[in-house]
This record gives sequence, structure tokens and C-alpha cells, in this order.
Amino acid sequence: MPKEQPADEQVQEQPKKKSKLKLFIILFILLMLILGGLGVYWWLNLRMPDAPVKTETPQQTETAAPQATAPAAEAPQGKTLAENISNIREQIMSPQKTLLNIVTIPTVTINLADKDIIRYLKVGFDIEVSTEDAAKSLEDQKARIRDSIIILLSSKTYSELSTTEGKLKVKNEISTRLNQILGVPRVVQIYFNEFVIN
Repeated sequence: MPKEQPADEQVQEQPKKKSKLKLFIILFILLMLILGGLGVYWWLNLRMPDAPVKTETPQQTETAAPQATAPAAEAPQGKTLAENISNIREQIMSPQKTLLNIVTIPTVTINLADKDIIRYLKVGFDIEVSTEDAAKSLEDQKARIRDSIIILLSSKTYSELSTTEGKLKVKNEISTRLNQILGVPRVVQIYFNEFVIN
């Protein structure tokens, strides 16, 4: 007849079984979380987007056929999956609007018109114009542009330039001066790339 185990040993075996079961459940949950995280990462970052479905009428098909073959001819052969994914990411992340013609004006440091304290403004900006001719004209007249900007901004005070409204007003005044230099309204936008008041 087999010997019965004492009650103390039976009590010790039950917690061991329960602790092994808890450990197994915890490991299973962790494994599911890791697999779920990998699935989400793949879905958001690595999967190829679905090709857009094109519905064309027969008339559009005739005119669109030559255009459809051109990109296929230009596409480089033998790209790796990583390069394709990188190219797709760049296309998705790039802004939709492309800048027209940009002329960069180097940074200018100007004393402001404040009388009670000496203050200066350090400003640099890019000018977007609507035509290549206007961009070339601005490139050729950078000295004249800098002079006009220095005269305009040196008449301003800290209080005029420290607010958002003041900065927008200065952008409009710069655009007006640049259009006067060009002789025709060609300035689309002014982009400050540096604006420091001290």
C-alpha cells in the first residue's frame, strides 16, 4: 500500500503548480503583446500601400495610354524592397506644395530705432517669386534689396517687431518693396529663416 504524503507536502505542491501556471500565462501574454506590436509596426511602416484603382472611360484610355507607359520606362530596375519602401516614405512625407522660385537673402544685422535702449535685429529670409525671370532679377539686385531691407527695418522699434502681427506687417512691407524693385508684382511669399531681436 503506497504511503500517503503528509498534508504539508501536498500544500507545497499546489502552490508550485499554481506558480508555474501563472508564469506560463504571463509568458504567453508577453509573447502575444510582442507579436501584436510587431504586426502594428509592419502595418504602419513596412507594408506596401495598395495601388490606386483607376476607373477610366474608353476615351480617357486612348489618351492616357502613352502617359502610363512613360513612368514604367523611367523606373529603375533591380531596386531592393528597402529602397522602394524608402522612396514611398519620402513621397508620403514630402509636402504637397512645391516652392516655385526661391531667392535667399543672406542674414542682415540691423540696429533698431529704439531710443531708450540699444537693440538690434538679426534677420535672414527667402523670397518666393512666381517666375524664373523674377528670381534672376532678384539675384542680380541683391545689393539693392539688402539696402532697401536695412532702411526699412532700421526704422522699426522692438515693440513693432516683437508681435506676430508686427512680423506679418514687415513681411508685407518687404514684399511691396521687392515688387517695386522688380517693377511688377512677382513676390509670392517671404519666409523668415532667421529672426532674432536682442
